[in-house]
Amino acid sequence: MSELPKPLLRWMNWGLPFPFLVLNIGLLLFVLRSLQPIVTIVGTAALLAFLLEYPVFLLEKRGFPRTLAVGAVFLLALSAATIFGITIAPFLWDQLQELSGHLPSWLDSGTKQLQVLQVWADSRHLPLDLSDLVTNLQERVSQEVRLLPTQTVNFAIATLDGAIEFLVTGVLTFYFLLHGERLWEGIFLWLPPQVGPRAQSALQQNFEKYFIGQATIATIMSVALSLVFWLLKVPFSALFASAIGLMVLIPFGDIVGIVAVSALVALNSVWLGLEVLLIAAAIDQAIDQAIAPRILGQFTGLNPIWVIIALLLGAKAGGILGLFIAVPIAATIKTLAEDWRDRQKLTAHSSKDSSIFHPEISEETLTKVE
Repeated sequence: MSELPKPLLRWMNWGLPFPFLVLNIGLLLFVLRSLQPIVTIVGTAALLAFLLEYPVFLLEKRGFPRTLAVGAVFLLALSAATIFGITIAPFLWDQLQELSGHLPSWLDSGTKQLQVLQVWADSRHLPLDLSDLVTNLQERVSQEVRLLPTQTVNFAIATLDGAIEFLVTGVLTFYFLLHGERLWEGIFLWLPPQVGPRAQSALQQNFEKYFIGQATIATIMSVALSLVFWLLKVPFSALFASAIGLMVLIPFGDIVGIVAVSALVALNSVWLGLEVLLIAAAIDQAIDQAIAPRILGQFTGLNPIWVIIALLLGAKAGGILGLFIAVPIAATIKTLAEDWRDRQKLTAHSSKDSSIFHPEISEETLTKVE
């Protein structure tokens, strides 16, 4: 009986397990969705513990006991969150409430501007039809006015639920910092010996470098845009700048944030919205070209297509949390795949050298003997 060609065998080895892999991924997604919001709380706590592990390590390096180092870092982080919640968060909340009240009038203003544009296009016999867009905006205005009281109540309830989840996340983060090291070591012990330690170190390095770098860039972006929007007299400047800065934490999120904010401002004033779009895009490019490479360096080395695929998979699996952690996880997978490829090349090279130095047991000799 003739043997199958080696390329066909290789494809069969990869192709046969594929249906089982797809089935397991689908089952995993179902379980993750069923366990919400527990998965989000645990994932957020683990992510925060990953990020706080670095300052804990620095304190341990200076001779502090781990318990004392964890307590100091956690109290410092809690103090920073409390200061933010007392000073900046109420101001942003007030602007958000004010924006929700102005949104119907902005939508009405946008409708009138589109109607003026339609009249101008008709007078010059231009093939421009904005009637559907005008109708949609008018329907949106009436819907926003009708649902505004309900949205306010729902938002208040969601805020209360978020406060409870925030408290639980904080407690879990503290215990992850105290006992998480043994937990992660136990999890990574299930991986092969040549993969487990490398996966643990790569995952921690990628998460720390990515989020610390992105948080720094987001802060710079928020401060710069807040100042520029204030000078331009953009309404709700701090809220819009903070929203764009938060979107920076997600790859390509800055583009989405700038376009969304510009569209909102354009509802009230087209020219101001255009100014916001151009100036915010210029600041974003300046930060990307001058500051981001110094902070992030060659972080992931991922092709932009793979970044987009990772974001889509992350959003599907974990929602907003999945969007935040998709890229560092993809970078870790890339690192492990490159290590596996290098080991395969090294093994093949070693086998070739063995055949050269021991011709009596080479594959060619065995074939002749058969």
